[in-house]
Amino acid sequence: MKELDDKLASLKASVKTDADNCSKLKNELKQLNDAIQDIVDKGKAELTFITSKKCMEKIEQSETYLKQNSFQVESSLTFQADRDFQQYLSKLSGLGKIVLSTKETLVLVDPDQALTVQGKSEYNVRLQSDSVKNCYIEAICVLSDDEILVADNDNKKVKLLNHQYQVVGHCDLNGDPWDMCKITPSEVAVTVDDYWTHKVQFVSVNGGQLVKGRMLQFQHECIGIAHIMQDLYLTSGTALYKYSMKGALLTKLYEDTSDEFTGNI
Repeated sequence: MKELDDKLASLKASVKTDADNCSKLKNELKQLNDAIQDIVDKGKAELTFITSKKCMEKIEQSETYLKQNSFQVESSLTFQADRDFQQYLSKLSGLGKIVLSTKETLVLVDPDQALTVQGKSEYNVRLQSDSVKNCYIEAICVLSDDEILVADNDNKKVKLLNHQYQVVGHCDLNGDPWDMCKITPSEVAVTVDDYWTHKVQFVSVNGGQLVKGRMLQFQHECIGIAHIMQDLYLTSGTALYKYSMKGALLTKLYEDTSDEFTGNI
């Protein structure tokens, strides 16, 4: 657009110059014509020759200018694309992609608000490979793509469900899963605890499959878990611990020696 504006300004300036030149020649010829008429009326023969010479020069100058500008020129503006840029665009599969960014926000809920159950549905998430007939679901987590993960405590598995609540993937754990929380849009952290094992196992969803990632080992029991900012909060049954994501203990926030602090976070 700037280039077109500059070209238009240049064309307007050229037309204005031609119009000014024509107007100037017209005025000069008219002045000479008036001067000749005045000289003839007054009978000044000696000035007639000089005036006629100047008039002939101006007429010749005008005719020369008219000859130079008498032909018509057809002009057109066209856009010539950069071939290198066209070749670059032809190699692209698209001009970009749409990325959905999510951010967890803390929603304050009235603790005295009454909840009403609108309905209830039951689904069977048992697998043929399960060692125990009944599935004891200790935790559930929904990822950003509406992928549903459940922790089956009795069968020591994390199971991936589709929107019809059918099991489409699972991963085996070497302990009992008690709780889990979302870490990223495609990753959860699961507390795994039994008599020999006290750890947090990270599990991610990749192409519809569950993949086990890093593992954090602890000296205390790991029951409940929550993730806020870059910190993990773990409950052991009697205490609440705060850890960095690298597994370093930041604070032992709470301990109840009466053994009543047994809930998940």
